[in-house]
Amino acid sequence: MGISKKFNTAYTIFRQKGPGGVWRTIRQKVNALNCVDENKMIFDILSSHTPKGIMVDVGAHHGYSHLCFAEAQWQVFAFEPDPVNRFKLLENSGKFTNVHVDGRAVTDQLIDSVAFYSSKESDGVSSLLAFLPSHELSCEVRTTALSQFIEEQKLDNIDYLKTDTEGFDLKVLQGVPWGQLQPGVILCEFEDNKTKKLNYTYTTMADCLVSKGYKVIVSEWHPIIRYGEQHSWRGFYRYPHQLHDENAWGNLIATRDDKIYRDLLKKIKLSR
Repeated sequence: MGISKKFNTAYTIFRQKGPGGVWRTIRQKVNALNCVDENKMIFDILSSHTPKGIMVDVGAHHGYSHLCFAEAQWQVFAFEPDPVNRFKLLENSGKFTNVHVDGRAVTDQLIDSVAFYSSKESDGVSSLLAFLPSHELSCEVRTTALSQFIEEQKLDNIDYLKTDTEGFDLKVLQGVPWGQLQPGVILCEFEDNKTKKLNYTYTTMADCLVSKGYKVIVSEWHPIIRYGEQHSWRGFYRYPHQLHDENAWGNLIATRDDKIYRDLLKKIKLSR
């Protein structure tokens, strides 16, 4: 993009959103240069191990995390309780007969009707937990647990479990029937600023995975400045790991498979 075009773009943003809008746009561009896609990294590694596996996508949002798996002919089970997000998810995934969309929220309990919240700040913060001042009650949803879902679908294996539930990720893990199956790879989000309201922290969830025999890699991101914007990534670390900032957030990548773990370490350039 030429200098003149960049100036015109900045001027348009300034007129529409003011100086704050220009600053946020610049910040997004800078942050985009310093980020990673943990899900895509996992897909690249699993593709060499499991050509056609089973993915469970809890908190699927618009479906972008599972589209590469769907295109690779994986069986995908996607949970998205937010009706607005689910509409977009169905648009994106509708052409895939191997993607099954479920409107229930996933925790460790089966509840017929529970409050669900959304926010105008971002379509990515819908949750069973109202952790933002801008959260508003949007609907009532049913909940399920993975133990119930696995029984419904008669699954005996999950190759990849991705969970991004805006605070309820530990509850999702607690609903896994661990004596029956252990997902091959798990990707789950953490952010203590949310989960302390549910009486657990990042280490609680990581320790839970370790207790199940998983090796855990921490993908730490800098504290969120504003929801709905591009965030800035800090780095990969082997667990146990003390976060650089108590307000940090990120994802845990966990596996019990030594070969996959070695491939992950090689991919992210961490020594064993």
